Amino acid sequence: MPVAMRRTITIAAAMHNEPTQPARRRRRLLVGALLGLCAAFGTYAAYWHYVAGELVAGIESWAADQRAMGNQADFTWDGIGGFPFAFRADFAAPHLRLRLPGGELVWQGSDLRAEMAPWNLRRVRVSSAGAHDLRLLGPQDAAWHLTATAPRGEATFHGNGALDTLRAELQQPRAELPDGRAIPADAASFGLALPETAPIDYSQPFANLSIDLDRVVLPAGTRLLTADPVEDAQLGATIMGPVAVLAASGQPPGPALGLSPILAAWRDAGGDVEVKSFRFVQGPLSAAGEATLALDGDLQLLGAGTVTTTGLSDAVEILLADGLIPAERALLARTTAKALESLGADGRKQAKFALSVQNRIVSFGPAPLFALPPIAWP
Repeated sequence: MPVAMRRTITIAAAMHNEPTQPARRRRRLLVGALLGLCAAFGTYAAYWHYVAGELVAGIESWAADQRAMGNQADFTWDGIGGFPFAFRADFAAPHLRLRLPGGELVWQGSDLRAEMAPWNLRRVRVSSAGAHDLRLLGPQDAAWHLTATAPRGEATFHGNGALDTLRAELQQPRAELPDGRAIPADAASFGLALPETAPIDYSQPFANLSIDLDRVVLPAGTRLLTADPVEDAQLGATIMGPVAVLAASGQPPGPALGLSPILAAWRDAGGDVEVKSFRFVQGPLSAAGEATLALDGDLQLLGAGTVTTTGLSDAVEILLADGLIPAERALLARTTAKALESLGADGRKQAKFALSVQNRIVSFGPAPLFALPPIAWP
């Protein structure tokens, strides 16, 4: 074969094996993308480990500060885990004892997990499978006691670090009052929402509250419509006006600060509670509505609202039979209930009417029903 022809064939073969221009461009793009992903992952990993380190330092510093102030903050943990999709901390046998003006807050918990997403550092989720015990110890050894199992919840925070919202779900909660009376329930959920800045007058909200209770067993000797369990109780309300808040303190407890002066100051500033919605189911009575509540000069309940009920006449008969509606008011109560009721879409008799409380007397429409027991605030 002539030399020139062999050279031509060799050059052609080399050109055939050489990558084309589009192929070289794709290869460079792929290499660049991989390098970019590696750089992004490295940057994210550095961010994750930096935030994890700050969280560890913050938790340890908070616990050390509490101990230095004479409080207890005991728990066992292994720092922050969950890389790369979460910041996760597992606390074993947490125990807190925080001194308050005039009392103490004591919490003994089962193993607890706290978790936060790396892309949302203002939201913390908490869960536990075990039992928890919370006590609020007041003056003269008065104690409010709450136990529950399998709590779950989450907290969010404003940009300035102040608490924004708090939600909690409890299984088998049991509240014990200072007088020893116990109030167990099947389940409970609570919600709290706070403004970024505290209110300065009655026109601004102090807090939004929500409560949902399932099958609440009333204490012995206590009744509402009856002494039977309350099957469902729900409340959504806004507390309006400034309220003095007790904060944890490292100083020796000062003079006991009862709830009465706090409520009196709130009342005097024009504070009230705007009940956006409520629901109550016990025995034959189901009631739902809205109301505005306040406190009178004796710190007793004062308010008015609108209620829609089913089973109103049956409820009136129960109150009459038990003597809670005086016999001289029986005709008025029965007549008013029947006049208010009409057949609803579900075939049950429904009634919608105004409900009010004044001087501890509960009235619907023009008919006084019964007197509430006086509230003795601590």
